[in-house]
Amino acid sequence: MSTRCKVCNASRITEVNQLMSDKRWECQICGNLLDADGNVNSS
Repeated sequence: MSTRCKVCNASRITEVNQLMSDKRWECQICGNLLDADGNVNSS
């Protein structure tokens, strides 16, 4: 399963069990903090 960054369109590969525990993630390409859907999460 992969999630795409809505800012730079980079993909993040996730395992199904990690998806539930990892709500926010940092894009390795653009450095933005994103939510599980790939939208920028500023908080």
